[in-house]
Amino acid sequence: MSGDHNEASLPRVGLLYCGGAMSSAGELTGIAAFEVLKRLGPNEIGMGCVSALASRVPKHFNTIQSLEKVIVIDGCPNSCVKKIVESTGSKMDGYINLGIDLKVKKRGPFKPFDYTEEELERVVEAIIAKVKGER
Repeated sequence: MSGDHNEASLPRVGLLYCGGAMSSAGELTGIAAFEVLKRLGPNEIGMGCVSALASRVPKHFNTIQSLEKVIVIDGCPNSCVKKIVESTGSKMDGYINLGIDLKVKKRGPFKPFDYTEEELERVVEAIIAKVKGER
């Protein structure tokens, strides 16, 4: 790993999430990921940069590879983040697709906050289960 990172400061699990604000499902991936970070803390969870991974920035790729576990979260059946991760050869230890796995409805275009509290909690619980290796 490059000297740019202190391994002791890295989280155990990295989350790579969609964050696509054109739909509620895409935005919900990021909102839920940050809620998981709040609940589990930065020693357990860290956010990966999908844009840097897609741009093949070596520092980001190497950092993601060094984590114990990487979980990829997509909002809809387009599976954009999964495709980026697969195209770069990056690590993926768990995968959640809100539309396919959790039956979260994609609302849009340009309706990023059109989701329910029940949907948010269901997504947060699914991510935490993946982090803990329960699903």
